[in-house]
Amino acid sequence: MNINKLNMMKRILILTTIFTLLTITNAHAQSIQGNVRDPNGVPVPFATITLLTADSTYIDGTTCDDNGHYELATADSAVLAQASCVGYITVTQPIASKDFTLHASEVALDNVEIVNMRQLIKTEADRLTYNLQADPDARTNNLLDMLRKVPMVSVDGEDNVRVSGSTSFKFYKNGHLDPALSSNPREVLRAIPASSIQRIEVITEPGARYDAEGTTAIINIITMPSSHTTGVNGSVSGTVNTFGGYNASASVTGQAGKFTLNATVSYQSNGKRENESVGHDEYIYPQSGVTTRSDMLMRQPARIPTAWLTASYEIDSLNLITASFGGHYYNLDIDGYNIMQYQDAQGDTFASYKSLFSMPKYDGMKWNGRADYEHRTHRPDEVLTFSYMYARSGTTSDERTDFDNLVNPPFDFTGYNAWSKERFTEHTLQVDYQLPLFTHHQLETGAKYIRRLNRSHTAMTYDNAADMNTNNRFNHDTHVGALYASWAYASGPLSMRVGLRYEYSRLNAEYPNGDGTNFHSNLNDWVPSASFNWNINQGNSLRLSYAANINRPGISDLNPAVQRYATSVKYGNAHLGSAHNHNLRLSFQHVGNKFTFKLTPSVSFTHNLIGRLCYAIDNIPYQTYSNDNRYFHAGFSGFAQWAPSATTSLIINGELLYKRYSAPYLNLMGDGVTGNIYAQVSQRLPWKLRASATCIWFYIGHDRGSVYDYFELTRPNIVLSLQRSFLKSKRLTISLRANSILYKNTVYHTVIDQGDYFSTSDMHKLSRNLSITASWRFGNNKVKVKKTATTIENDDLVDDK
Repeated sequence: MNINKLNMMKRILILTTIFTLLTITNAHAQSIQGNVRDPNGVPVPFATITLLTADSTYIDGTTCDDNGHYELATADSAVLAQASCVGYITVTQPIASKDFTLHASEVALDNVEIVNMRQLIKTEADRLTYNLQADPDARTNNLLDMLRKVPMVSVDGEDNVRVSGSTSFKFYKNGHLDPALSSNPREVLRAIPASSIQRIEVITEPGARYDAEGTTAIINIITMPSSHTTGVNGSVSGTVNTFGGYNASASVTGQAGKFTLNATVSYQSNGKRENESVGHDEYIYPQSGVTTRSDMLMRQPARIPTAWLTASYEIDSLNLITASFGGHYYNLDIDGYNIMQYQDAQGDTFASYKSLFSMPKYDGMKWNGRADYEHRTHRPDEVLTFSYMYARSGTTSDERTDFDNLVNPPFDFTGYNAWSKERFTEHTLQVDYQLPLFTHHQLETGAKYIRRLNRSHTAMTYDNAADMNTNNRFNHDTHVGALYASWAYASGPLSMRVGLRYEYSRLNAEYPNGDGTNFHSNLNDWVPSASFNWNINQGNSLRLSYAANINRPGISDLNPAVQRYATSVKYGNAHLGSAHNHNLRLSFQHVGNKFTFKLTPSVSFTHNLIGRLCYAIDNIPYQTYSNDNRYFHAGFSGFAQWAPSATTSLIINGELLYKRYSAPYLNLMGDGVTGNIYAQVSQRLPWKLRASATCIWFYIGHDRGSVYDYFELTRPNIVLSLQRSFLKSKRLTISLRANSILYKNTVYHTVIDQGDYFSTSDMHKLSRNLSITASWRFGNNKVKVKKTATTIENDDLVDDK
């Protein structure tokens, strides 16, 4: 035998040995998976699955997902499998029988509906899930009210939503970016009945599959689960309040064979009193000794119609097509006045005027259409998805301001018109591939291309000062190409995900009117992410995660057109670049039958934050934007839910944050400690009534918003509600709500304590009101439009908030 043949035999022997070892390893690491359903075939979400020995000794366990599906590694000693869930009779059967059918317990669900906290919260390697259908308040509350209960999510007195204290997040619906929610969340969330939502996912570590230019978190709203039957169901709801505002919504879902269609519409109208604000500002300019004082009144009623259409067609068991189209339109009718006084260092008034402003036209729209094709192979969990999305949005505003009682004003005009129009168009192509490598291992990879076109046109016309008139056009286009890969591992109590994303972007800016020099820039970004989750035992888990992301500036930040008003001047910075953010988070969660809590310390920092650059010229504040800012925060959030009895529950959700902003080029630094608390007590009363008392105390301490200013809101908002359900299956629900019972007004206090000028600002907004809501569910079958496993998610731009 020659040397070559001997080497060949050695190679064959080595390869055979490796293959045998892998086969043996795989054989000993087999897992079982199955489904838990009721006798009608409807999934039982979040059921508990445990493996037992022949003498019923516990070996391992897991929890089903929202579709009643589970997967669990087996052991040689496992003989029996057990499925249990609150409200159902526990079933124990041989491990070979992988699917379970659970029958309802004779004990009425009303008596145990909130005792088992395992139904409410679930933690995975990259997200936290709150199950709304296990919370009885979801029957009558809107989605905005329910968000206050979700760990790591806070909603302040003005209904601004934050995740871990930050507004840098996006809303998704069924895994798709939802433009209506992301751009106008307060009004749209109020119009969505919580009863139509199955669960809320808080994705705090989006991972490599999501855009690197994305946000620090995602709130993913999942609609009700489905069965595979033919039928129609839906809901309608309406609310009126003592402000003169109202909203109405309707949602209908129908399924016929392999085709499913959902249509959702809503309309919200805010009365003038609902959005009426009274404020007082005081600005001090140290260099000149001048002080300005103003008193203002603003009314801005809003009208917001929303419509959304979603469809799916299941070609066969391996191929699925989904499509959706929709969005929203909003119109604000703004008017008010401002009385201004200028005083010198001695306190003598040397100038004053009154301005009357109106904005009869402030319109905005945002809509998109998308289509996804998903192909699955006969290999479990191998999925290939192709997606396309077209999105369009824009705003148009026309403001008129007139001045009266002029005494030595610091300007030469007697009034002005400010007109602006912005349009945004986006085309996106994406392909995603999900491949199971070995037992417990999974690979995700994909590619994406985005073409963005921004168009901005602003014009200002001044009375008696034609030489100040401006007419500016600014175009900003972006091409983005991305590649990503992530590896996931899950076995027994341990799950982890590690990913890397690369993005190339080319930005082109041009000035059609010749107001500036055209320019372009090329950016290359590598963005890593990692998360690790350890289920210590059946009720306790620990998670550690790191996530990086970038934020590109929006067109309002980039547009260099100068907007000169009587009391301020604003313009953008066309040379802004991307901001790079880093987030590290550790969380511990305990889920018990009656008591659940979650504790999460976190650290975040950014060295090139896109922030405001403020200065003063001739006692007039100027504002633009800069990349030369830094941000750091260390925080601690907590959530606790306790059900001492079957009729009482208590929820506490809050966070405490230390924030620090700095601008080294200005030699400025500002920091502060802030926090918020949400607490709710719910009690079931006789005659099938349910009452709740809620305390919303937002912004404990100083909430630093930039290197220049901080914000305070010290008055707690106490809300009382009472609800009752009627008819068979509780299809009709009526609820009464009293808002802000302690204080008639909510007071917002803002302080600028650094820079070329100092100021204090107090804004009073009428908040005490009564409202009544009626909601009615119809239909017999639970159907839902299917969705592909992956789809397009663009969540990159800095919000202009």
